[in-house]
Amino acid sequence: MRTPRRILATVLCCALAAASLTGCEGASDASANLPEGPTITIGVAADMPGLSRLHDGSYSGFDVNVATYVANELGYAKKQIMFRSVTVSDYSKRLNDRFVDIVAAPLPIGITSSDDATTFAGPYLSAAQGLLVRADDADTITGTDDLAGHTVCTVTGSGASDGIRSLQPKARIQERATYLQCVTALLVGEADAVSGDDAALAGLAANEGSQYLHVVSGRFGTSLHAVSVKAGESALASKIDAILKQMVTSGTWRSFADEMTNQLGYHPSAKLNPPTIRSDNG
Repeated sequence: MRTPRRILATVLCCALAAASLTGCEGASDASANLPEGPTITIGVAADMPGLSRLHDGSYSGFDVNVATYVANELGYAKKQIMFRSVTVSDYSKRLNDRFVDIVAAPLPIGITSSDDATTFAGPYLSAAQGLLVRADDADTITGTDDLAGHTVCTVTGSGASDGIRSLQPKARIQERATYLQCVTALLVGEADAVSGDDAALAGLAANEGSQYLHVVSGRFGTSLHAVSVKAGESALASKIDAILKQMVTSGTWRSFADEMTNQLGYHPSAKLNPPTIRSDNG
């Protein structure tokens, strides 16, 4: 049975539904899918320097900045935002079991529209698939044509393996759980290259140093960064689409991108960025 305090809270929430961005009973369809409670939990990667990295107990990077902007515009103050680590192989499960409310991260490479597992808003960054090699091999591995007979490490669930197989079927694929595991395999000689999101690879190279790792100039495929929500939550996705459009038109996206470039030396393709925010979630 509800207490009078609970009843009053619900009445107030519904009365202010047009102005409030937190969900309540009887709220309009536009806010029906908003996270419930006093906090919002956001899933992000923990191993992508410059994009989303967990260091000294806090997350930072381009994806984190975008996620924080979205949460703020949904009505959550900084102290109400919680970040949790997810991987590309488990984030749809984490959304569906409510471990997180939304995810801000790269989609599996090659995915360009929402599927049965998740619904996404955006994209907010259009990247590509690339290659990361040891600096000593920069002159011998300059593209996928040079990968025949070589071992390429990819992150499980990232979609990078399919891209390599389609372009160089003679490459040996080695899958690891995280980018950091792939970098370790590369540095110790267990792999000859790492393939994945080129923005993530730029961050890994910057983190280790140019004397050790090199991002191959040739890019291929599509790697979109987007805000994912539980499958079917189209109202929430549409609201986030509008927020992302505002982020672009206000110049905030550019400031986030410039910060990433200054940190990583990574320049998002000017032809593809800022990307067109889709409005097909209605």
